[in-house]
Parts: sequence; C-alpha cells; structure tokens
Amino acid sequence: MGDMVLWSGVALLVVLAALGGFALGRSGWPARRTPAAPAASSAALRAGLAAGLAADLIRRATPLDLLPGNSGEPLARCLPRSAGPEGLVCELLDSAAALGLRPGRAVTCFFAPVRQGGLKVNSFETEVVALHSALEPPQVVLRAPMEFKDVPRRRHARKRVSDPRFVHVRLWAADAETSRLFFPEATPDIWINAYDGQNGGENAVTDISPGGLAMEVRAALVPPGLEPGSPVVLKCSLFQFKEKQFKPYWYAGLVRGVSAPDDKLRRIAIGFTAVGVLDGSAPQGVRWTERIMNETQGDRA
Repeated sequence: MGDMVLWSGVALLVVLAALGGFALGRSGWPARRTPAAPAASSAALRAGLAAGLAADLIRRATPLDLLPGNSGEPLARCLPRSAGPEGLVCELLDSAAALGLRPGRAVTCFFAPVRQGGLKVNSFETEVVALHSALEPPQVVLRAPMEFKDVPRRRHARKRVSDPRFVHVRLWAADAETSRLFFPEATPDIWINAYDGQNGGENAVTDISPGGLAMEVRAALVPPGLEPGSPVVLKCSLFQFKEKQFKPYWYAGLVRGVSAPDDKLRRIAIGFTAVGVLDGSAPQGVRWTERIMNETQGDRA
C-alpha cells in the first residue's frame, strides 16, 4: 500500500511538471535562444564573386581589351597573369600600347562574355595602378575588379557574311586625312576578291555591320606595321541582287584588332570613322564626312 501511494505521488509530480512546462511555454517569459550568425552583406558577396571570376580570367589567360570608356578604340590589349598586392598583373601584348597608359587612368576592360551567378558579364571598370614598361614583356597592373557588368561594346551588331563572293574589299594602310594617294586609281595593300585567286582569292570578309567589318587575310599579305589604332581606307563593293551588280562604298577607319601571326590567315577587325563619296576635285579623289555626323553609307563609286 505504501509503495502504491509513493508511485502515485511520483506520477502526480510528473503530470504537474509536464503541465507546468506547457504553461511556461505558453507564457510570455523569454526563452533562451542560440544567437543566429550574422548574414553576409551583399557587398561581401559581390566582392567574393568578383574575386572568383578574376581568378578564372587569370587561369584561362583571357585577353582583355582596355578602353578609355564603354566604347572607342582599345588603348591596349593584355593577358591577366596573377593577382598581387597592387591588383591584377597583366602582360601587354603590344609594347607600343604602353604609351597610352599611365597610373591613375580609368579604363574599362572588355573580355569574351562569361556567366557569373547566372548572368552574362563581359567587362569591369578599373584604373591603372602601375606600369612596368621596362619588363619583357611589359606589364600593367590594374586595380582589382570589385564588380563585373554586361556592357554593349558595339553600337552596331555585326552579321556573319554567309557568302564572301558577294563582298569585295580594297584596303589601303593610309590615313584619309593626310595621305597623298589618289585612291580611285591607287593599288591597294589588301585585295579581297573571291574570283581573283592570284591576289585575294583566299582572303575574305567574315563579319560586317554599318559600324565596321572583320576580314581574314593571308598572313604574307598583311602590310608591315598594321596594328590596333592604324588608320586605313577601304572601298567595299557589295553585290546588289536586284541590279545584279556590285555597288561600291568608301570608308575611312581604324584597325580595332589584329590576330597573332600564324602560318596561314590573320584576322583584322576595323571600325569605320568616316564615309566617302567620289569627288574628282578632291586631292584624294574622295570627299570624306565623319560618321558621327553622317551614319549613311557612301555613295556609289
């Protein structure tokens, strides 16, 4: 009997303890909680993503075009090699390009588009920290990127030329403002004509737009000294299917890029800076108008 009373008392205490715990849980008394870890800030996340992408650009040695802004001609082209205390260490692909760079100059770096956090990016804004032109190859140090963006580089989207036979080009490595050549009668430095196997049959225009074009040329036919920033004059003849004849257009431009030499072909990208019309009274035989003032194509030659 005594044991039964004892166990009955223990059971009552257990029930009361359970009810008391429930009551306390329902009351407003503060409960002890484990503090949550602070969430990472969005700035820290962006910095982490930027550092990861910068490391990937270094790993793949992705070429960077350094522009003075979101458009225009590149000041230089370089390959990112390492990340140091000063920033992103890059090798310049052209030693002459170092002349256009100086510490403190703001630049926009463009590269082939990649995915970052589910978004496409192709550029970052930075500034020149240091320039080591005495090294071989010369180096430029850029401030480490903090954010990557997707910035349209070209105003005009280029279209792939499906049949190079319908685009003929004559190119002179000359400055439209100062050259003494009479272009309608001058021999071009590069000739692109699919029907001319001797002079330009292997050369071809690969991309074209109202703002420029790209071509592939036999390496042996590329004029010496033709490099990014070089001025050129072009006569582009486009086949008009309705009239069943080629219609010429005149352009002055600047070389945007030249691929590294190989055994066969080199790629040359050109941006148009002016359009021209034939004018026998002009010293060069062509009268020029800057494209910033006139976005139409040149008149028929």
